[in-house]
Amino acid sequence: MAIELSPAGVRVVCLRTSANPDSRTIQDLTGGIATMMNITRDQALASLADSTLLKASPRTTDTASAAAFLASDRARMMTGTVLNSSAGVVTD
Repeated sequence: MAIELSPAGVRVVCLRTSANPDSRTIQDLTGGIATMMNITRDQALASLADSTLLKASPRTTDTASAAAFLASDRARMMTGTVLNSSAGVVTD
């Protein structure tokens, strides 16, 4: 997409994150997983955090801040790339 749209001044970027434990979707999902695994929701959420290199899950505010950066003029030279904000769940 970047190859096709960049000549028109359109930037194409991808924001990679991981499960935001404060989102409703992840809250619901971890609740179901906790029930199936016979663990508490807090243990399920701790497992998510433990799976990251930083040992902390990104919050929705972290993801929103990264998206705001990508949309800002400070990222005006970024196109055809991925911003990894996954706390190390995915390494580049």
